[in-house]
Amino acid sequence: MEHPLLFLSLLFDAVGLPAHGGTSPLEMILSPAMQHSFFAMIICLILAKMATSKMEMIPKGLQNVMEAFVGGLEDFITEQTHDRTKTRIIFPVVATFGLYILIANYMGLIPGLMSPTADLHITLGCTAISIVMYHALGIRFHGVKYLKHFMGPVPAMAPVVFPIEIFSHIGRLLSLAIRLFGNMVSKEILLGLFFMLAGPYLAPLPIMFLGVLVCLIQAFIFMMLSTVYSVEAMSEEH
Repeated sequence: MEHPLLFLSLLFDAVGLPAHGGTSPLEMILSPAMQHSFFAMIICLILAKMATSKMEMIPKGLQNVMEAFVGGLEDFITEQTHDRTKTRIIFPVVATFGLYILIANYMGLIPGLMSPTADLHITLGCTAISIVMYHALGIRFHGVKYLKHFMGPVPAMAPVVFPIEIFSHIGRLLSLAIRLFGNMVSKEILLGLFFMLAGPYLAPLPIMFLGVLVCLIQAFIFMMLSTVYSVEAMSEEH
């Protein structure tokens, strides 16, 4: 659910660009969800630039925050992979997911902005990247043998195991995308209802406090599942 007044849409309207979605390619690219998705990406780039422009041996300020994020996430992934080499392979994508989704989620708590992750197209796009990544890693580490994972331990079981594996991976696609989308859009709907029914001040605060926690948890869950799927694809069992 979008806020009734979106600053980015007003800006696009002012310069004569389509800002409210539609069926043409330009209207779809500049839909409100895409506007805020691009805005979240720009914020990620700005934060990265600011944190690394004047790096010091003893970090402080934003450099300290970003180093804590990077170091903590790297240690978490290494606990799953037990291999620094594998960690460094998947870390850039997983860290990008974490920072982008976290910023995108919190944008919905700012009046005049919306969470792009409250749009199913955005969450499906992120999920598609995650799915392609871990299948590519499976093929990279195991070659054609990776495909045998979908056939079962013996050829005779392939007709039964293959459909199960396909449905399992489709379930992962839907689980990643719909979980993030559902939680974000429900937060937007609840906030909208409280604003309309109880006023814009104290009444929506409990939902906003809950939204702060939900935004953080959902970003972590997406990162964690992407990591688990990638580790599973790279593991020797395949």
